[in-house]
Amino acid sequence: FSNKSSADEGTLGISPHRDAGFLTILLQDDDCHSLQVARFEDDDHLDDGDRWVTVHPVPGSLTINTGDMAMICSNGRFRAPLHRVLTNTTKVRYSAPFFYNPGYEELISPFDCCYRGKDGGDNLVGKDGVTDIVTNNTSHSNNRSSSQDLQSLKYHPCLWGYFRALRFAGDLTDLGVEIQTSHFKAEGTSKSSHIDTQKKFMDVID
Repeated sequence: FSNKSSADEGTLGISPHRDAGFLTILLQDDDCHSLQVARFEDDDHLDDGDRWVTVHPVPGSLTINTGDMAMICSNGRFRAPLHRVLTNTTKVRYSAPFFYNPGYEELISPFDCCYRGKDGGDNLVGKDGVTDIVTNNTSHSNNRSSSQDLQSLKYHPCLWGYFRALRFAGDLTDLGVEIQTSHFKAEGTSKSSHIDTQKKFMDVID
C-alpha cells in the first residue's frame, strides 16, 4: 500500500533495488502505475529518467520478477532486474507481492545444466547424484542445451539465510556496500570475504 504523496511528481517511494529471493509474483494496481524497471545493469545511470521504463500491468494478469537467487541458479541467464517505485500525487497505490524464496539454510549455486564443466563438456547429474562431465556426442545433449550455448561457472555457492540477513540489515542501516550477487562471482582472481563469512554465520545460527 502506498498513500497519495505531497512530494513532487517523480519522487521515489521505494529506492532502486533488486529482489533478493528467487521469484516475486506481483498483483499490481491497475489504476496507479508506479513500478519502473531499469534499462541498464550497473548503477551509473540511476538518475537518468529516460533509462527507466514504467511497467504497465495487463488487467487480470500478474507481474513476474526474477530475483538474485534465480540469477545465481541460472548462472546469470535470468537477470535480477533493478527496479523502483515512484510516488503519486493523485492516486493511492495498492499492490500484493508474493516472494518465493529458498529455505533459510539452503546453499544456492548454479544448476548443473546451466554451465560448462572445466574441460568444456556439459555438467550433468548422474543417477547417484554425482556430477558427471559429458561431451556433446552423448545422447544426453540431445535433450538439453549444447555446451556451446553454456557458459563457464559464474558463481560460488551462496547461503540464502546469510544473504537475506545482510540484505535486510542493509535496508535498515548504512553498512556500506550492500551485499549483491557480484560478491559471489567465481570469475576473476579475488574472492569476496562473504564466501568464507557465510560459513561462520551458519555455524553460529545452527
